[in-house]
Amino acid sequence: MNYRNPTAAFILSIALVLGAQSSVASEQSISLVDAIRFTMESNPRFRTYQLRSQALAGELQTADQKPVLRVSTEIENVLGTGDLNWFQGTELSLSLSQVIEMGDKRFLRTNTVNRRHNLLLAEQQVLELDLLSEATSRYIELATIEEIQVLLARATDLAQISFEAVSSRVVAGRAPEAERARATAALALAELAQNSAGFDVAAAKLKLSSLWGELQPEFGSTEARLMEVEELSDINLLLQKLEENPEIQVFASESRLREAELRAARSQRKADIEVGAGIRHLAELNDTALIFQASIPLSTKQRASGAITTAQANLLRVDSEREAAVLRMKAQLLTLTQQRMRAVNEFTLLQESVLPQLENALDSTRAAFESGRYSYLELSAAQQQLLDAQLSLIEAASRAHLLRVEIERLSGETYKQLNLPNRETPDVFSGATSR
Repeated sequence: MNYRNPTAAFILSIALVLGAQSSVASEQSISLVDAIRFTMESNPRFRTYQLRSQALAGELQTADQKPVLRVSTEIENVLGTGDLNWFQGTELSLSLSQVIEMGDKRFLRTNTVNRRHNLLLAEQQVLELDLLSEATSRYIELATIEEIQVLLARATDLAQISFEAVSSRVVAGRAPEAERARATAALALAELAQNSAGFDVAAAKLKLSSLWGELQPEFGSTEARLMEVEELSDINLLLQKLEENPEIQVFASESRLREAELRAARSQRKADIEVGAGIRHLAELNDTALIFQASIPLSTKQRASGAITTAQANLLRVDSEREAAVLRMKAQLLTLTQQRMRAVNEFTLLQESVLPQLENALDSTRAAFESGRYSYLELSAAQQQLLDAQLSLIEAASRAHLLRVEIERLSGETYKQLNLPNRETPDVFSGATSR
């Protein structure tokens, strides 16, 4: 696949701040850049496009061929009677002929295949953008689960500290045995949640590495800084960039293909001429003469009208589908932007207002618990409130990043940052005839 390494150009600007070193240099982690590079280099779905391109190369070679020369022979007046008995009056003709294509049919055939190849390249760009977004989303999902795993580890530590404090109070006779039973159960549940998160991390790693065909991930953790959330580009700018999305460019390539098919259909109104020349031997005169021939079919304009009507309808259909797709994508872009603003607002509120208050509340509750003024229930409730808010913060950050990925996929902004090779598709590939 024609792919240029994106490590120098692609940051995605999704507020996932990547480490300076790649996972090649560090076996313990994987960067987003490397995840994308592995996906773009090794995803098996690209093999389909390679094979389709090879098939079109074969079609182009066939379309570029001229009509073949035809050799024909004819024997007349054989095995007759009277003066034409046996081979007495035999006439033997040998001629060569060729069809002369009118209306530039050969060029139009090759041009149509070229346009199909252009459309294939545009569809491959859509696949590249989809895989880019999918790899980024899976990377964010893995980073989210890792962040949750860290939070659950802290929850387990808190549960362990609380259990030890409650046990000391029970031994001292300052708390009932029921509180130690609750603390024991809370510690077991915290350990269970932490262990379950480990399985979730393993599954997310496999989900990510499967994009490049690796079913036994060798990397450790991600290098993402999930808790840094930035603002989007101006929505009007994103709406303008939407026209450059490869998914929209597919319609432009398909439109050019349908125009080429229409021109090829119109060329069928011009009849091809078959001309030939040869020699004829006359046995009765024992003489030889030159012969010339030409033929042209009739009523070709009427026979081509059906193909022209079909090509015109296909061309108009592409324009309608493009308008519908642009409208749909703009609506999605605006909707996703609102959803991301909500996620960013939730993240900001939790980070700046809710969490500081809950941390202060936990500190006050812990102090009251240690002085014997509060029971384990008050301490457990304060801890759980803080952990729930921290979990909500992680989920809000994750949603903000995932929504940004989808927004940039729709706008095409992500694809433009990839430093992919220029895929302005030529009129010719594999050395075909063109103008």
